Amino acid sequence: MMSDSRLTRRIQSVEDARLLARRHLPRFLYDRYEAGAGDGITLRENVKAFEAVTFRQRAGRFAATRSLGYDAFGIQLEMPVMLAPVGVLGAGRTAAEASAAAAAVAAGVVSILSSATGTAVEDVSKRCPGRLFYQLYYLGGRAGAEAMIERARAAGCRALVVTMDTQARGERDRTYVDRAYAPESLAIRHLLRAAPDIARHPGWLAEFLRRPARSGRGLSLPMARGLEGDRDLPIFEMGRHLYRLTPTWEDFDWIRAAWQGPIVAKGVLNADDARCAIDAGADAVVVSNHGGNGLDGRPATLRALPGVVNAVDGRIPVWMDGGIRRGSDVVKALALGANAVLIGRAYLYALMAAGEPGVRRILEIFRDDIDRTLAFLGCESVDELDDSFVDLPREWRD
Repeated sequence: MMSDSRLTRRIQSVEDARLLARRHLPRFLYDRYEAGAGDGITLRENVKAFEAVTFRQRAGRFAATRSLGYDAFGIQLEMPVMLAPVGVLGAGRTAAEASAAAAAVAAGVVSILSSATGTAVEDVSKRCPGRLFYQLYYLGGRAGAEAMIERARAAGCRALVVTMDTQARGERDRTYVDRAYAPESLAIRHLLRAAPDIARHPGWLAEFLRRPARSGRGLSLPMARGLEGDRDLPIFEMGRHLYRLTPTWEDFDWIRAAWQGPIVAKGVLNADDARCAIDAGADAVVVSNHGGNGLDGRPATLRALPGVVNAVDGRIPVWMDGGIRRGSDVVKALALGANAVLIGRAYLYALMAAGEPGVRRILEIFRDDIDRTLAFLGCESVDELDDSFVDLPREWRD
């Protein structure tokens, strides 16, 4: 079995990481991370939008050094990139969230911890003191949310990211065969259903079986402890709690009083919602369609970005996620008005393929590609980027 450090040498792109993650994970688990909601229309459009935008390279300009830094609520980042919140990472790797957060620190960026984490915020924050944000779901209604907010604040998280677009479960279209052989949970008795597939992934199985059974094997939610008696909530019971109550703009008053720090509204795709976020007191917004999960058929985030930027009009930072697979994608987003981006699947693949070293490697690749793209554009800083550096499809301008 190849070590994570040796696997890292094979990663030269996000696509390399994706292929290695697919090799490491059982199919049912890889599909859980990879697939979008519905028929995957929004997931595909997120990526295609970046392909449709082209650069206007400036010839005869040379910047010997380039500045990539970005200030996120007083935290100086080495580049305008953050790790997006991704739930249920523990199914693929032990203590996955803590590994990702540590890699983010090594790369000089920050990680956003999902409420659906398999590792408690107190344990993750030890790996990245002062450089962690927390993403909020309402697990257990307002009382449960307030308990999570207090734990995140006590653990030193610097910003609260409130996800605003999960009013219902996003269902994935799966064939009969996929449904027939996918286990109902990762309990040993259910894994037998996928035994032939799991046997082809001995590395994942060996790592999974080494985890203490009493720990829930990373398949419970320590941030939702107590919802089902005196225990962490099993991840497969999350859905029936998550959609009983979801955040509204009117909730920002009590969230602000409980948090007492910067609040980010995630899931904004149009000018009206951007204005609602500002009126509610958000300190930043994330242009996001939940990575193509949730409601299928929503617009690509890159295409929605300029409208949100215009509505915000510089009053608060605008971040975005969705479809970002390389550093040049980051530069395109910044040219269209984003202040920073969140990457999700890009680091998830690397994490599943090669653990913490894999995430460090993918962030190194992003940084190098951002720097190289700036050099080609003749920019000394990411702050110089604007829409004069890109060409948009004609239909985007209508």
